[in-house]
Amino acid sequence: MYPPIHFQEHNIERLQALVEQFPLASILMPCSQSDLNNICQVPVLYEHSRNVFIAHVAKHNPLAQCNKQSVKLLFSGDNCYLSPSYSNNKTLPSWLYSSVQVTAKVVIIKSDIEKEKIMRQLTTYFEQPFKPMWDVTDVPKSNRQEMYQQLSFIEFTPTHWSGNFKLSQNKSPEVRASIKQSLELANKRSIAKLF
Repeated sequence: MYPPIHFQEHNIERLQALVEQFPLASILMPCSQSDLNNICQVPVLYEHSRNVFIAHVAKHNPLAQCNKQSVKLLFSGDNCYLSPSYSNNKTLPSWLYSSVQVTAKVVIIKSDIEKEKIMRQLTTYFEQPFKPMWDVTDVPKSNRQEMYQQLSFIEFTPTHWSGNFKLSQNKSPEVRASIKQSLELANKRSIAKLF
């Protein structure tokens, strides 16, 4: 079984927290020209209250043609090389990482009111660190409507969540504590928090 059971993460709160911290999704979508998937990267916002992700893409993005189809959203959290020195030479060299996979159904939004709502939600959320925050209403309404014609607005409804957190769970508590302490000392605090 892969990933090994000790690296599988099923706690939905941990999975959602990683998605919120690392919102850039690599999205795998069906491709009729070959056996491989089309892939695009899109920042998405997860709405807990409605259990949906929202996003927008250029209208020519292949994702805009996936209405009512299932796609896979891949989120990669922090990662780093694991040196044996982090565990007093009790581990082999390895790599620590965290990732979330979400299978979701695509819904292309047609309503102008919903498009405006999604744009406001996305910009309000992603503008939080900026002072002053840019507001979409700084753009005249006629210009916004013209801009929205060049975009496809999407809701993704999750049907399955899974996680793969490779954080030395197969090691003893003392070795994991040593690794965590070494990560913190190396200023790799975001991955150390996952231990």
